Amino acid sequence: MGRMLDVETPVTVDFPVGDGRAYVQATPVTLRAGSVGGDFASSSQFGGGPAAANAQQQGAVGAPGSQNASGVGVAGGYQLSGLKLDLGVTPFGFRYQNIVGGARFDGEVANEDGPRLSYGVEASRRAVTDTVLSYAGTRDSRTGESWGGVTATGGRLRGGLNYDGYGFYGSLGWHSLNGHNVQSNSRLSGGAGFYTQLIREPNRTLTSGLDLTVFGYDKNQGYYTVGNGGYFSPQRFVALSVPLAWAERQGRFSYQIKGAIGVQHIKQDAANYFSDPARQAQAEAVAAAYGTQASYAGQSKTGIGYGLALAAEYQLAPKWFLGGNFSIDNARDYRQYKGGVYVRYALEPQTGPVPMPVPPFASPYASE
Repeated sequence: MGRMLDVETPVTVDFPVGDGRAYVQATPVTLRAGSVGGDFASSSQFGGGPAAANAQQQGAVGAPGSQNASGVGVAGGYQLSGLKLDLGVTPFGFRYQNIVGGARFDGEVANEDGPRLSYGVEASRRAVTDTVLSYAGTRDSRTGESWGGVTATGGRLRGGLNYDGYGFYGSLGWHSLNGHNVQSNSRLSGGAGFYTQLIREPNRTLTSGLDLTVFGYDKNQGYYTVGNGGYFSPQRFVALSVPLAWAERQGRFSYQIKGAIGVQHIKQDAANYFSDPARQAQAEAVAAAYGTQASYAGQSKTGIGYGLALAAEYQLAPKWFLGGNFSIDNARDYRQYKGGVYVRYALEPQTGPVPMPVPPFASPYASE
């Protein structure tokens, strides 16, 4: 249950509207997370918990089965200068559909005698895509209960001071997390950093700095019994890293290599299988008969954090571009791989230099 293959194929049409640009997008999504283990210890940590696992061991009910989901999400948006708007729905075909979207404004105040002040404000409602449970929702066939489909609703403020070749930045955010038959939760996040452009030329740049990321959740909801959201939610996460980014273009080819290494600390509280006292008491009694516990252990650990991301794009013709990307990181409590290829078509011929760095092209449901 802790592993998931997420395959998304966004198809986007982007076109001018007034002084800005609009887009419509359809995204087929396929999620594969395998099956819940058949032994008591594994199956008691899913859905109906120890009582359902006991019924399964006695042959009264079958196994929960594979935890997979597929569907097609739709979205649209508009961008004008520093304003970005989007609205959509998580995939039709998932157990739950949620309205998602956001509004973001970024601006800058020029200062001839000093640093430029950059700022941003964002309000959004986004899907939590960590697992099949949090993203699509799931069902325990042993009890008939369904739960999951979590969204994070809130806002974020950003600010920065940008000098000639270096600068400072910071952010602060708060979100409320809610799902179907899932405990409510909240997240407070923040970050700060420094960057410097070691190389700044028309066709290549090298940037480094220091980055601090901090966030924490009110409740540990990283599990799979009914009432839990199945998403990474430590009570404290702190990461300090040194990022390095190289971008270059040569003719019609543009690429970027980004890496980071540092130290990270994670603290997670212990958690009961269920928030309902009566159901938790029943779970503890059944688990005791099998020599196990109906709770998840807490943890506190410190280790190395790392990340590597590659992106490239080639202009095949005046209107056609071929691109791809790959990344790996352990910036949370698990190793995550992402990769993709895409074809981009422009309505008008693009005769200027290819973009540098490579413009991002990702799923609309990509995690923050």
